[in-house]
Amino acid sequence: MDYPGPTTDDMANINALNQSFLAAVADSSADAFGLAAIRRMSAEGRARLASAPFLLFSLREQDDDYWRQLLSEDPQLDLIDSSQCPDRQIRQLQVAGLGFLWQLVRRNPYTARLVCGASLGWCERLARLTLVALLRRVGQRGDLLQLRLADNDIVWRRLLEHAGHSSYSARRAACHSALQAMLTHRSAPRRSRLSAAACAMSRPGQTTTRQITGGIREPKV
Repeated sequence: MDYPGPTTDDMANINALNQSFLAAVADSSADAFGLAAIRRMSAEGRARLASAPFLLFSLREQDDDYWRQLLSEDPQLDLIDSSQCPDRQIRQLQVAGLGFLWQLVRRNPYTARLVCGASLGWCERLARLTLVALLRRVGQRGDLLQLRLADNDIVWRRLLEHAGHSSYSARRAACHSALQAMLTHRSAPRRSRLSAAACAMSRPGQTTTRQITGGIREPKV
């Protein structure tokens, strides 16, 4: 059976969302996503990284318990109390990301699952909501947006390393590796350990590596 893949417009939106995410990471002084290397990347490097055919950030699509409680008639108080309102940049990105995925799960759930690793149940859950209801319940949450594959330091090391040079085949291989990891591995729910994906790249001319938070070594450049 043939399934419709992402359209040119879908890819343009994924790229724009990824660019917004990387801009938010680069502008953050707190390194909330454990990607200090982004702040030292060139604009060209960030553009190459943003061209990945999937969303670099996650809206916790695989965390069934989180979404079940969040969209229930009577959400648990501890889930509500644990959430702080995100800053303006992240809030805008969440709203844009949710809006994009909401229309995608209604129009082409197969592609939605490809670009964010979501389960069929998550797609169906979103499709049953109006966009207004979804954003009212979810758009302001401070614990929603996370780094995708935050527990896979190998994948992120490859993505960051190959974003630093212009080899298309190397970037494609890194993206394929990340896409495979996203589609074949369901991570355990992670509430606050985004630093497990921390990665830093060496400055120009620096040839040594050192261990940093989360166990990722800086790639040589």
